[in-house]
Amino acid sequence: MSVDQDTNRDSDGHLALHNGWFPSGWPNYLPQHQAMMLCMVFGTAAVRGLRGSLDEVTQQLFNGEPGAFFGRPGGTLDSPVVWRDDDELEYLETDEDKDQFRTDAAEHQARCEGLLRAAGVAVPTTVRELADTMLALGIATVQDGVWSMQDPIPGPETILDLTDAELARIADMRRVWESGPAESTLLNYLTDVLGQPDEVFTSVDRLAQASKLREDDVRYVLGRMIQENEARVERGTPRKQVNLDDLKNHERFHLVADWQHFNENRIMIMRD
Repeated sequence: MSVDQDTNRDSDGHLALHNGWFPSGWPNYLPQHQAMMLCMVFGTAAVRGLRGSLDEVTQQLFNGEPGAFFGRPGGTLDSPVVWRDDDELEYLETDEDKDQFRTDAAEHQARCEGLLRAAGVAVPTTVRELADTMLALGIATVQDGVWSMQDPIPGPETILDLTDAELARIADMRRVWESGPAESTLLNYLTDVLGQPDEVFTSVDRLAQASKLREDDVRYVLGRMIQENEARVERGTPRKQVNLDDLKNHERFHLVADWQHFNENRIMIMRD
């Protein structure tokens, strides 16, 4: 687990968020903010060896005042769950956009609640019930007051009846998270070592050797750059754009990068 958030309400100053929370896929099927907060409570109890019930653990962490941590001053474990964060409405300019946001949020909530019911899992109405739901889903366990979390966290596909499209989105999202360190490494090589060149005459195996990455990881990172219109691959005389998947690892190509587009649009997630 990784240390994720600072809080002045506990003696050690930090709460632990399981590394696998976001890749698990559960943030897409539970009240997002409150579920993440509870995951931090579970993770911190497991890491520090805190013992006791949920009430006892939150008392130890927040001295009986968890409201601000759960997003609502004065809130408690018995506060209602919040599927839609109304604060997001502040960033929408038109009434039409706000109405669409509310409609999409209502449909998303109905979809998630329906999936939980179909799986025989109680739909939570309070934060406390959400904690019980997360325990029932296997996100965390508590036995005789001892808290633990699996690694990796069992994903929603192990319990919920998801569509092929939903399963594909989860797989793509996990690939993004898993490739994060490799992506940072290759992009740092292109940026810091090569100085963001307009183009590089190279190959997959040469890039892998230079950046000390696996060839499959290099292919994935380059594929993302191409998908995001940050780069293209060219070969031949005269040069023509080609499909990276059609090239073998040793075959040379010109990697042509649009660094202006990259720098204006890419948000890099830094990981320790």
